Amino acid sequence: MSSIKNAKKTKENGGEGKWMEQFPAKNPNPVIRVKTDGTVLYANKAAAPLLKSWDVEVGGKLPETPKSLVRKVSYRERAEELELKVGGRVYLLTFYYDPEEEAANIYGFDISSRAQREEETKKQHIRLEKALWNNLRIMETMVDTIPAPVYYKNKEGKYLGCNRLFADQIIGLPEEKVKGFKLTELKTKIPPVTAREYQQLDMELLRKGGKHVYETVITYLDGEARDFQISRAVYRDEKEDFAILVGVLLDISELKMVEKALRDNLQFQETLLDAIPTPVFYKDMKGNYLGCNELFASRTLDIPKESIVGHSMRYFEDKVPGEFADVYEKYDRKLLRESESQHYEAKVRCPKKGEIRDFLITKALYFDTAGKRAGIVGIMQDITERKKSEEILQKSEERYLLAAEQTGQLIYDYDIEADRNDWAGAIEKLTGYGVEEFQKFNMGGWAVHIHPEDRERAVQAHYDSFETDTPYHEEYRFIRKDGSYFYAEDRGIFLKDRSGRIYRMLGVIKDITERKAAEEALEKTGKIRKREIHHRIKNNLQVISSLLELQAEKFDDEEVLEAFRESQNRVASMAIIHEELYGSKDKDMLTLDFSAYLRKLTADLLVSYALKNDNIRLELDVEEIFIGMDTAIPLGIIINELVSNSLKHAFTPEKPGEIRISFLGTENYENGRKNSKNSDNENGDNAESEGQPGFILIVSDSGEGFPEEIDFRNTDSLGLQLVNTLVDQIGGSIELEKGKGTKFCIRFREPEK
Repeated sequence: MSSIKNAKKTKENGGEGKWMEQFPAKNPNPVIRVKTDGTVLYANKAAAPLLKSWDVEVGGKLPETPKSLVRKVSYRERAEELELKVGGRVYLLTFYYDPEEEAANIYGFDISSRAQREEETKKQHIRLEKALWNNLRIMETMVDTIPAPVYYKNKEGKYLGCNRLFADQIIGLPEEKVKGFKLTELKTKIPPVTAREYQQLDMELLRKGGKHVYETVITYLDGEARDFQISRAVYRDEKEDFAILVGVLLDISELKMVEKALRDNLQFQETLLDAIPTPVFYKDMKGNYLGCNELFASRTLDIPKESIVGHSMRYFEDKVPGEFADVYEKYDRKLLRESESQHYEAKVRCPKKGEIRDFLITKALYFDTAGKRAGIVGIMQDITERKKSEEILQKSEERYLLAAEQTGQLIYDYDIEADRNDWAGAIEKLTGYGVEEFQKFNMGGWAVHIHPEDRERAVQAHYDSFETDTPYHEEYRFIRKDGSYFYAEDRGIFLKDRSGRIYRMLGVIKDITERKAAEEALEKTGKIRKREIHHRIKNNLQVISSLLELQAEKFDDEEVLEAFRESQNRVASMAIIHEELYGSKDKDMLTLDFSAYLRKLTADLLVSYALKNDNIRLELDVEEIFIGMDTAIPLGIIINELVSNSLKHAFTPEKPGEIRISFLGTENYENGRKNSKNSDNENGDNAESEGQPGFILIVSDSGEGFPEEIDFRNTDSLGLQLVNTLVDQIGGSIELEKGKGTKFCIRFREPEK
C-alpha cells in the first residue's frame, strides 16, 4: 500500500504514474485496485485467474462477496481476508483501504500448498478420531473379558464405564446406571462412609496423577467379604485438560491364604533350622545372606539373625578378618563355577569368646521352582576338638596323622601286598562288629559289605584311583552286622615307597546317614511342592472355567455364548497342561508327554461343541514327544484355536468330514515329505536352523476351505491373532495351504534348556 501512495506522490510531482503501474505488473502475486462501489480500476497479470473466476474485467464490478468486503474495509479501515479456490489453486486475498485514494487494494497470495497440508491434516485427524473410537470399542470389549472388576472415571470422579463384574458384584447395578454418576451418588449396599472414603481416594489420585495400589476388604452383594488389591492409574493429556482414572480390583483372597501358609511354612523352616546343632546359613547368588539359624548368628558373628540378612560377609569386616573372608569367597566362586558341592576346612573367629576355631564347611547350590540356580546353602561343623586330636595323633603315628586329615570316623590302613586291612576307630558303633571280628575283613570283605547297587561303582572307583594315583572318595551304603545299612563317605590316599611303588592305602569312613536323609527329605519336599503347585494351578483354572460356564448361563445371545465357550476352551487347554505335569514321568516335572495331552484336549473340544463321532471324525498322528511347559501352553492354545475354527466353520451339518492333527519330530516329518509332490512351503524353517532338531504341527480339515479373501496373518479374528502371536512366541513359522479343505503347518524347535 505504501508503494501505491509513493506512486501517487510521484504523479503529483509531474510523473506519469508509470512506476505505480510497473510495480504491480511485475509482482508474481495477484494485485487488484477497486473503487468503494466495487468497480475494478486495475489488475496485474497474476490477477487474471481471479477476475476470470468472478467473471469480471477491468472497469467492471466485483461480485457481491468481494464487493461486500471492499465496503466493509472502507467503513472500518481495517484489513479483511478471504480464501478463494480457483481451479486447482487456493488464494488468500487481503483487502486494504486507501483513504487518500478512496479505493481498496486487494493483494493475493497462493496458499495452495498450505491448504493442501491443512486438508491432509484434517483427513488425518478424521482417521485418527475413527481409529481412537475403534480402539475404545476394542478396549471396552477387552475390559468386559478381564476376569476382574474394572472401572474408569473422568476428572470429576464420575464413572465413564465399567465391566460387568464391577457392575454386578461390586455395585449391584446395571452398567448403564453406573455411568455418569459418582460412587457416593449411587444407591448401593456399600456403606456411605466407605463409599466416601473410596471416592476421596480416587479424587486425590486424579489431582496428583500417577499410580497407586492399596489393599482393602470388599463385601460382595451375597455378603461374602473378600480381600482385594486395587490398582489405579491416571492418564492425562499434555495440557492436563483431560484425565481418566482406571481402577482394577484383583481378588487376592486365595493369595492371602497362600501367603499365610507360606509364612507358617517359613516359621516352621526357621524352627527346624534353629534345631540343627551346627551353624547353617543360606544366601543369594550375589553372596548376600537370606537367612541362618541362631547358632550361626551367635557363634560366627554374635549378632541377631535379623541384622545378618541382606548383607554379605564383607559387611562384617569388624568381626570377620579379611583373610578368612577371602577363603570363604574363594569356595563360593568355585561352587558357582563347577556347580558341585564344596567341602573345605576354614578358620572362624568366634566374637563371643574371642577365639579362632576350625570348621568343616559344606556348601551346595539350591534351585528355584524353574530349576534356576537361586543361591548357596552352607553347613558348618566345628572340628576344633577333632583337629586337636589329629595333631596329637600326628605326633604319635603317621597313619593316624594321614587318617585325621581325611576327617573320618572309621580309620583303615590297607597293606596292598598282603591284602590286609588294619581297622581302627568307632568300629562297633558304625558296623555292629567287634574290633577283632572286623579286623578279619580285607578289601574283599569290605566290598561284600557294600550295597549291591553301589558295589560296582565303589570298587571300580577304588581301582581307578589306584591306577591314577589320585585320592579315593566315594559315597555308598555299607551293611552292618544286623543287616541294616548306613551311608558312608569313604576317603583314602595311597602311599608310595622310595621306589615310587604304591604299597599302602590310608583312609577314613564317615557315617553321613543323617546328611543323606536330609538331602533326600529336601529333594522329596521339592517334588511334593512342585506337584502341589501344578495341582493348585489346575484346580484354579478349572474354577475359572466353571465360573465362565455359570456366567454363560445368564445369556441367550449365541455370539456371547460362543465367546464364553472359546474362553472356557482356552482356560481348559492350560489346565490340562498342569494336569499332565502333575502326573508327569519327568522327576522334575518340567516336561510332559504332549501326545497324551493332545488326546485329552481334542476329546474335550469335541464334547464342548457337542459333535457326533460319526459325523466329524478326528484323526491323530502323534509321537510320544516330551516338551517343556513354556512351549506346551502356547502350543495347546494354538491347537485349541485351529481345531475350534474347523469345528465351527469348516463343515456343513449334512456332510461328514475329518479333522487331522499330526505332531512329529522334524526329521520324521521330512522323511514323510520326500515322497510328497504338493509341498509349497518356501519360508525358512527356524525349527531346523543350524542343524538342530525341531517339530512340525499340522492341523487340517476336509471342510469347505479357508476363505480366499481373508488374510489369516492380518485378520480381526481374535483366535487367528492368538495363533500368529503364539507362533512368534515359540519362535516358529506358520504356513496355510488352501485347496481341498484347510491345512495349517507350524514348525518350531524347543528352546535350549
